[in-house]
Amino acid sequence: MTVEEANQLLEQALPLVQRLQRLHETILHTNQQLDGHVQKLSVGNGYPIEELRGRIEELTATQGKLLEEFQTALQQLEDLGCVLKDVSTGLIDFYSLRDGEVVCLCWRVGEERIGFWHRMEDGFAGRQPLP
Repeated sequence: MTVEEANQLLEQALPLVQRLQRLHETILHTNQQLDGHVQKLSVGNGYPIEELRGRIEELTATQGKLLEEFQTALQQLEDLGCVLKDVSTGLIDFYSLRDGEVVCLCWRVGEERIGFWHRMEDGFAGRQPLP
């Protein structure tokens, strides 16, 4: 993919990356709630067992739906030719050719356009500005 093609895809990729970020945060929050309820259930100490079980079932169902939504959005992003590298920072790569070598065009949320590339083995730490 060329830099121009990748930049054109950012308009479609950005909302997907932002959706993935929101879903990721919600999944983490739901995990924390679920862990807390499971811990209460396991120690007893007078917590209403049936109420806890009901809440755990609700959270588990919610978690399943969130994970399905995340997978769907991730697939849509990948269908555009993007590779999600870090959901927290909104980092994505696009595969490209540079001097006959497969490289990554590197972008993250907050950057206006694709301005960096790196070799496959170098990752984000090896980002170099595009000429």
